[in-house]
Amino acid sequence: MTRLLSARWFRHPAFIVFIVGMSVPFAYAPLRVAPLFFIAYAVFFTHAWRAVSRPTQLFLLGWAFAFGQLLVGLYWIGHAFLVDAEQFLWALPFAVTLLPAGLALFAAGAVTLWGALCRRFSLDKNQLAAFLLLALMWSAGETARAHVLTGFPWNLPTMVFASWVYPSQWVALVGIHGLGLLALICAALLAYPGARARGIGVVLIVVVIGVGVVRVGVLAPDTRSNVISKANQLVLVQPNIDQKEKWDPARRADIMDALFDQTHRAIQNNPAARLIVWPEAALPLYLDESTTFAKRLAGLLPRDTSLLTGAIRRTIDANDTRYFNSVMLWSGDGQLLATRDKTHLVPFGEYLPFQRVLEAIGLRQLTQLRGGYTSGHDRTPITLPDGRRLNPLVCYEAIFPYRAAATPRPDMLVNVTNDGWFGTSAGPYQHLAQASLRAVEQGLPLVRVANTGVSALVDGFGRTVGQIGLAQSGVIVAELPPPLHPTTFARVGHGPYALIWLISVWVLCRRRYRNKLIPDPQ
Repeated sequence: MTRLLSARWFRHPAFIVFIVGMSVPFAYAPLRVAPLFFIAYAVFFTHAWRAVSRPTQLFLLGWAFAFGQLLVGLYWIGHAFLVDAEQFLWALPFAVTLLPAGLALFAAGAVTLWGALCRRFSLDKNQLAAFLLLALMWSAGETARAHVLTGFPWNLPTMVFASWVYPSQWVALVGIHGLGLLALICAALLAYPGARARGIGVVLIVVVIGVGVVRVGVLAPDTRSNVISKANQLVLVQPNIDQKEKWDPARRADIMDALFDQTHRAIQNNPAARLIVWPEAALPLYLDESTTFAKRLAGLLPRDTSLLTGAIRRTIDANDTRYFNSVMLWSGDGQLLATRDKTHLVPFGEYLPFQRVLEAIGLRQLTQLRGGYTSGHDRTPITLPDGRRLNPLVCYEAIFPYRAAATPRPDMLVNVTNDGWFGTSAGPYQHLAQASLRAVEQGLPLVRVANTGVSALVDGFGRTVGQIGLAQSGVIVAELPPPLHPTTFARVGHGPYALIWLISVWVLCRRRYRNKLIPDPQ
């Protein structure tokens, strides 16, 4: 043991930042131990500063720190390969390591560029300025991760603040990247070995929280009381069907019976319900091709009640069959009123990039449909019979801010998902936390219905109105919280963040301006 602890690799800076990086996801949902974020980044910033003159070392440090975060933060992806272990178990170790390793390259590149800027503009002699620039460059790397190659904005630095209602209010102004930059600036100030800078960092954290308290506590109506209103209009149904059973043909009738019975009881107890929402791919059949489903639905719903459900649909022509992961709106008399297809598909889960090449070597996507899904193109809101509009987000579309924006502006966001692939891991909790940010960004209530959880009704301030836990069967009955006025982010998007980022980098890299704010040490 002594020999192991004294080994050079164990004391290598890259190994140290890899280990502390593994603690960062514990600052996010579901545990939310926020101090771990700032401690880990302090260690990383310090080691990066010591290596500022060595580009190769910086690349390795940035990659190792990000890899540690992503390896732990995305471990739950491995659960999906256990659903059909006979076919996919062999791919599990590759998925849980290669994806984090690839995504960590964005951070590695950002840190390497940071070192080059420090050397070019003499920031290698001003530690505080260098720390602040590192926060900016790390933010840029995470922004790139969120957008390049379809993007994967999962567990960004913003989540240390955005996992809490009050500080999450900032995304209504500057978006997830702006709030993430605030978190990184706080980390940079706290990492600097100077009492004044650390004091400013603490004050900045208090300001971030305080502004949120004012926005929610003073400006927001208390929509949470709507959950006990007698004039209920929404019913969210979480059936909790095990993913291993969901597509078993022998279980199809039982699954349909269970979901219809659960919905029937909810309607009987709440006859004022006007919209029923089921999760993604709620039933294992093509609903728009099933006369049995339409007839049963007509016997289930009151005439003035609608059903919104996730469903798989297909189009067949002479040369090809295409499959779509869709949302369908059905009337009380069993008529299909509207369909929207998922536009942002999950790589390797719902489709296989470079399909012909990868299938030739034996790879395939996790979905059981040959060839995977086809992406849709229509992003316009669905209009309900009562005139209200909703913007449907299917599964992981809810982690992308651009998908929550729609014209004309909807009255609600509806996220139907099936996180049953990931069991009772941290994945579903992380998914909910990120989906809730879309409500705050747009100032719109979020209706989220998951097959196995976590289903929730969230108001435009990110407050939970009602929730069904993971691996539970249940319903949420509530009135829809009112939409708020369009937020700054809803109007201008990431513009403020981009402007702040550009000005900050310019100031830090121009010595005559930098010295007015952050003097070089004497």
